Amino acid sequence: MLRLLSLSLMSVLMLAGCASTGMYHAPTGEQAATLTVDNQLESPVQQDQGAGWKMPTSSEAKASLFKVDGDRITEQAGSQSVQLEAGKHSVEVFADQGGILRFGKFRYTFLEGGIYQVRIRAAEGSKEYSLELVKASAPDDVLVAKNF
Repeated sequence: MLRLLSLSLMSVLMLAGCASTGMYHAPTGEQAATLTVDNQLESPVQQDQGAGWKMPTSSEAKASLFKVDGDRITEQAGSQSVQLEAGKHSVEVFADQGGILRFGKFRYTFLEGGIYQVRIRAAEGSKEYSLELVKASAPDDVLVAKNF
């Protein structure tokens, strides 16, 4: 009985290890699609140095690619570009404009050798961000648009 239990536990651990690597392994070659970030966030305005304590904020507006198909692209922060195999992928991005950190996710079927760009900017009239996926060759044709 103990032997059966230990074999079952070992099998579960092996399957869990194979299910997800945790880090994204980008393909290489001309067939891979390229996805880059166009950060259109403005850096927050520095507040005056008046009396009293103020919450420290970042002076930099950041927008990056964070995950592909649930796997992190880099160990630290995010990346400005990534190579993708042709096909459907789930991509997660993050944006931070003066301490308002948010994560957004979209799905798209990328074409072989395609060059894509995800534009990230502050959404109109809210504390959200918006993303737009476009092909670099046709920046006016929005393929995916959403707020996060």
